[in-house]
Amino acid sequence: MPGPAPDEPSPPYPPAPWRFRGRLWAALLPVRRPLPVPPDLRPLGSASLLAVGLVRYREGTLVYDELAMGPLVRRGRRAGLLIDRIWVSDATSVRGGRGIWGLPKELAEFTWTDRSVRVADRHGPLAELAFAPGRLRLPPLPMPLPGFSGSAGRRLFIPGRLVGGTRRETVTVVSWSDRLPALERTTARLSASVAPFRMTVPGPVRC
Repeated sequence: MPGPAPDEPSPPYPPAPWRFRGRLWAALLPVRRPLPVPPDLRPLGSASLLAVGLVRYREGTLVYDELAMGPLVRRGRRAGLLIDRIWVSDATSVRGGRGIWGLPKELAEFTWTDRSVRVADRHGPLAELAFAPGRLRLPPLPMPLPGFSGSAGRRLFIPGRLVGGTRRETVTVVSWSDRLPALERTTARLSASVAPFRMTVPGPVRC
């Protein structure tokens, strides 16, 4: 198969897979009303829990911060996070996320302290989250990091994976935009951090 013409521009983002090192936090937040789940997917557990992932990609394909959220869902034997809201701090990540994985990435600004982060997009503040580390720590283990993107009829599965040491960590919501699903309470029902991690995000698989 012939390659691209010499004057044909290359994609404005790195091709998959993307590989990273960094730190992430994961939390399940109770919401006041069940989260909507598209008809081609099924809730995984309770539809009244919002899964939130906060990531600092410090080395690798790109360096940026990310906040993603959505319900936990399944489709057949596949299960993962339905990524229906996601913000990142890098424009190249926005283009690659949309172009490769069909993710609805938007730009946002992340302001960090040692124990918290504030996230705001062009419309204003989104969320402020605070962290309190616990004592329980597990040794580095390989873990799946799966997700769904796209829409019914064009659904994509993202078979991400990582290796890292997991630590119990309390995640508390300090502020929360009314543009996000309304919360039942501001302390996560279950939360943890993985640091440091090594992550690989391959190209998507069409469901």
